[in-house]
Amino acid sequence: MGSSVEFNAILDHAFMRSPEGMAVLFSNNGDFNWIKVNPAFCNLLGFTEAEFLAGALFTESENREAHSKELSYRLVMDELQKSPAGSWKKEHCFLNKEGQPVCLSLMFSGLGAEEGQAPSYIIVYAEDITELKIAAQETVDHRDQQQQMEEQIRQSERNYRLMSENSLDLISRHAVKDSVFLYCSSASRTLLGYEPEEMVGTSAYNYLHPDDLVMMQGLMEQSRSSGVIPAVAYRYRHKNGTYVWFESSSRYTYDDEGNVLEIIAIGREITERKQFEFKLKESEQRYKSLFEYNPSAVYSMNLHGDYLTANANLEKLTGYSLEELIGMYFGPIVHEKDIEKTLYHFNLAAQGYPQSYDLTLIHKDGHFVEINTTNIPIIVDDQVVGVYGISRDITERIRYTEQIEKLSNEYTLILNAVSEGIFGLDMEEKVTFINPAGLQMLDYEHDEIMGHPYLDHIQQIALDGSHYRPQESPLMKAIKSGVSYQSKDAVLWRKDGSSFLAEYQVTPLFDKGEPKGVVVVFRDITDEKEIIRAKESAEKADQAKSEFLAIMSHEIRTPMNGIVGMTDLLAETELDEEQLGYTDIIKESSSSLLSILNEILDYSKIEAGKMMIVNEPVQLQAVLDSVIDLFTAKALEKNIQLSCSMAPGVPPLIMGDAGRLRQILVNLVSNAIKFTDRGSISIYVEQKLSADQKKLTLKFNVRDTGIGIPLEKQHRLFQSFYQLHSSFNRKYGGT
Repeated sequence: MGSSVEFNAILDHAFMRSPEGMAVLFSNNGDFNWIKVNPAFCNLLGFTEAEFLAGALFTESENREAHSKELSYRLVMDELQKSPAGSWKKEHCFLNKEGQPVCLSLMFSGLGAEEGQAPSYIIVYAEDITELKIAAQETVDHRDQQQQMEEQIRQSERNYRLMSENSLDLISRHAVKDSVFLYCSSASRTLLGYEPEEMVGTSAYNYLHPDDLVMMQGLMEQSRSSGVIPAVAYRYRHKNGTYVWFESSSRYTYDDEGNVLEIIAIGREITERKQFEFKLKESEQRYKSLFEYNPSAVYSMNLHGDYLTANANLEKLTGYSLEELIGMYFGPIVHEKDIEKTLYHFNLAAQGYPQSYDLTLIHKDGHFVEINTTNIPIIVDDQVVGVYGISRDITERIRYTEQIEKLSNEYTLILNAVSEGIFGLDMEEKVTFINPAGLQMLDYEHDEIMGHPYLDHIQQIALDGSHYRPQESPLMKAIKSGVSYQSKDAVLWRKDGSSFLAEYQVTPLFDKGEPKGVVVVFRDITDEKEIIRAKESAEKADQAKSEFLAIMSHEIRTPMNGIVGMTDLLAETELDEEQLGYTDIIKESSSSLLSILNEILDYSKIEAGKMMIVNEPVQLQAVLDSVIDLFTAKALEKNIQLSCSMAPGVPPLIMGDAGRLRQILVNLVSNAIKFTDRGSISIYVEQKLSADQKKLTLKFNVRDTGIGIPLEKQHRLFQSFYQLHSSFNRKYGGT
């Protein structure tokens, strides 16, 4: 008995101090539980024995809720089914107290089992094989990784070869120097017409367009220093001589020491894209030109009528800056009278119907601007998204139109009012217009002649009565030649077959140098010719009268000079007082008659245009004094004061005809003395400058206090041989 206790103590000592992990499981009706765990076992997993017995054992794949009872049961039962008695091994991974995995090699040994039954006790021996597992797994992983890498390389090569051979892009490798092809994909056949073998060994620069060569060389030089090759577009020469647009992305490849090995490039044909870009750019430029350089104001609006874009001409048209216009609603700058009309047309354009209309804008400074506006819908994907506007200033056009209408009305009024006949002909010799005077002279109705050929209605004959051939009349020749023509004595026919003597002027019409027809102005001069003949007869009679008077004045003056001479001789003889009185009467009457004859002769000379005016130095004061001396006696006889004076600055010596000046002053002063019974008569000379202040004009004023001339009869002052009243002749005498 004592030996058995001692043996148990030895076993227990060996169990607890064994360097190998050991644990005991007990079966109670097939339910296994941990009943004892040595320190080595506890150290393997970092749990205390109490923690083990309480269930602190978990496999790597279990969660924290897995109980050690369940675990121990599974570990044992799986093997018991294979080997109900005896020993067995098992490798299993657990989680230690820190939650890290620990792999153990477990050996189970059953005790106390009867044949054919499960053991009551199971001793578990545990060895840490974590490092061995890790090393083994690393070996396996390394081998697997190497195999995977080799497979990836093989797959990558296959993929690269497939992509390279089947890619639509040109894939190539180049030497850094001169960009020599080291490899070229088969896309070179379809893209450039070259076999890949033809391109390998040649420089990429050999295929570049001359305009792109310098750019590409400079780009590659810059990339050497920066290490970055940017994407670039260029033109490659096709084998047929044409050029193809390419865009390539390139990069450098490096060795392990960082040295540049070569250049890999992928080029894609972008000819179609370039053409599209060019067309798009061209379209944009056209739109920009249409928008910015349009002489009209061009703008766009949203469907609410707010300005979105506008060119500079809208600034000029409205006076608002672009900053003010963008976002502004058009309503405030439209005149109140046109708001409803503008909204109507804008809404139609917003529904997809283009519009054109006139309206009045209110300029920013307040004045009105007349404009014509075209609204065009902006359609995107069959939907109206806005409205374009094109406006131009028509203020001047409206003003011109009004002026043209006014001139047209005035032209019509003038055309209808003139007494001359006026008609127009086109190049087909058809009447395009004719005025009422022309219709009256030709005795036609308007509809009878308008639009009809001229020769159907208006004929011309020669003065001798002979007829012209239709196309050979002077009028038709003038129309055909396109030059002006005037006739003073043409014979035209009326509708009823009667003729009249006419004068006409043909004036051709041109439009930008092209002949368009003629205008014919004519008038009936039948009565005028008769008047001219009567006038010519009257002028001849008047000329005969003037010549008769001139001859008679000369003929009568000769005996009158004899009478005057004999009267002077008679006065020198011894005469009594009565005879001397008779002699004086004869002398005065002779002088008066001689004066009348001289005036008749002067009047005849003036009418004949033979009166001569001399130009010689004239002493003004001497002329005035001679006139005063001539009438001093007569003035004293009537007790009238007679005087003369000159204003300061009047030159004493002038160039002129002293005789004619004296004659005029004598006539005026004589007339003044005749019609003045009391008071005074004065001659006053003053100077007046001409408009250009280069010539001097002298004004001679003869003032008297006589009877004067009533205002209503002053217009008859210079009519020949006219007196205000016949009684004046009896009272004052003279003609």
